[in-house]
Amino acid sequence: QSKPHGHGDVHSLLYSSGLLEQWKTEGRKWVLFFQDTNGLLFNAIPSALGVSATKGYNVNSLAVPRKAKEAIGGITKLTHVDGRTMVINVEYNQLDPLLRATGHPDGDSNCETGYSPYPRNINQLILELGPYIEELKKTHGAISEFVNPKYFF
Repeated sequence: QSKPHGHGDVHSLLYSSGLLEQWKTEGRKWVLFFQDTNGLLFNAIPSALGVSATKGYNVNSLAVPRKAKEAIGGITKLTHVDGRTMVINVEYNQLDPLLRATGHPDGDSNCETGYSPYPRNINQLILELGPYIEELKKTHGAISEFVNPKYFF
């Protein structure tokens, strides 16, 4: 709420600079945002990009297994009472209480795999360039935070 561009100024800057349109003209099709210091993620990017292209995803992200109650956000699919859904990161300190409050008495617990059913968010985003540019045109480069929003109750 206190950040005018939500998920950072990168989207606004890419939009206003014309760089995205230049990339599109050059035949580029994807934008990758990597937000981690773990160099091993570059081994997974080609596969994730292939999945994005094969499945026709406009937006994709990478996640890895996490142990329940591990101090890192978990990727979840939330369903609103009216049926709307969203796939979003829920911070580790909010995930267990959220699950308990919505009918999961064990909260964030490991399943039969030995891991939480909510994988670790590692903040790697793959965006298809065309649809990304179209969304930025609608908002003049402003994108609300969508990976790791902080909600205050």
